Amino acid sequence: MALVKIKVTCPCCKVQHEEYDENELSDKEKYLIYWNIPFDTPEAEQAWKDKQAMTRKEAPMVVPDIEGHISMADGSWISSRSKHRENLKRNNCVEVGNDVPLEQKKVEFSRKENEARKRQIAEIAYSKLNYR
Repeated sequence: MALVKIKVTCPCCKVQHEEYDENELSDKEKYLIYWNIPFDTPEAEQAWKDKQAMTRKEAPMVVPDIEGHISMADGSWISSRSKHRENLKRNNCVEVGNDVPLEQKKVEFSRKENEARKRQIAEIAYSKLNYR
């Protein structure tokens, strides 16, 4: 085993301690460190043999369909993933997740349209607040 220790300074508390150099570790050593099994013990050897004996499961990966739900955009019932995608397109919606967001098209409004929108928003607000 080629265990090489290096001194590392903790960025939070600034205390120096020793760690194994991960660049110098074999797969076996990485596995034993991950599972916190002491090196050079019968338990470590058995754990590594068991790991080597494991085989990958040869089965297709299947993503189940989504459960039915009510669309937040238009209130319609969505019963499948394809209908969900179709509904997003129809309502010009974008699903937010872990993906990197795509750049949205900037909508340009004319001065007339901006004034009309402001007037419409003001009228809705006034009617809800019982002004006028």
